[in-house]
Amino acid sequence: MFEEQIIALFSKQRLESYSNDLDKLFENLRLIARITPKIAVIEIILRNMLDSILTQTNPLWIENSKDKIMVEAKNKITKDTKNTNLTHHQYLSILTFGIIIHIIKKEKLQNKVMNLENIKFKTYDLGNRDFKCVKQKSRLRNFEKVNIVLSLLQNLRNRSYHWENIMKTTQKQNKTYPRITTKQHNVIIGIHPDNIELFLDDIIKTYGQGLLDIMNR
Repeated sequence: MFEEQIIALFSKQRLESYSNDLDKLFENLRLIARITPKIAVIEIILRNMLDSILTQTNPLWIENSKDKIMVEAKNKITKDTKNTNLTHHQYLSILTFGIIIHIIKKEKLQNKVMNLENIKFKTYDLGNRDFKCVKQKSRLRNFEKVNIVLSLLQNLRNRSYHWENIMKTTQKQNKTYPRITTKQHNVIIGIHPDNIELFLDDIIKTYGQGLLDIMNR
């Protein structure tokens, strides 16, 4: 009877993604609970850094944008809120993280919003590499690292905020591969579940060790 109740409450499909182990499901939810504030802090920082940079030349960069994706997003916000008089700050706070990332890349602001000089992707999974070409081993430049990190952040955020199993891995030929990955510049970068918190801590640390210390109190 208890098993039937659990299936009804959590769904057969969701439980199967945890090998029908309820302890693993709650372990995953506890991990999401720990990392959610860190994802939120990074998103808030990026949102405000982008706004600070663009408002220097165009205080109404959202309202006056001609970018098709931005225009569609703004129109959707207006329709959903049924408010045609939203302030710039209100628009900014409602824009999705995906739109924020889109504008950062479109305006080529990667180097202004993140300094990832000390980030080594191999730290987060042994299968990662920090260069583009296997033969020449040309190092990833900062803007390329930022594109990778932004993609990983968006992937991790979306999965976490939909309560998906972010602890899942893939087994191939006796090797373990992370499920949270991105492919940029012919480089596949992933985050092993055990290193998700380390990854987020390292990104926050790029904005100041003090900020990370406050968060980890």
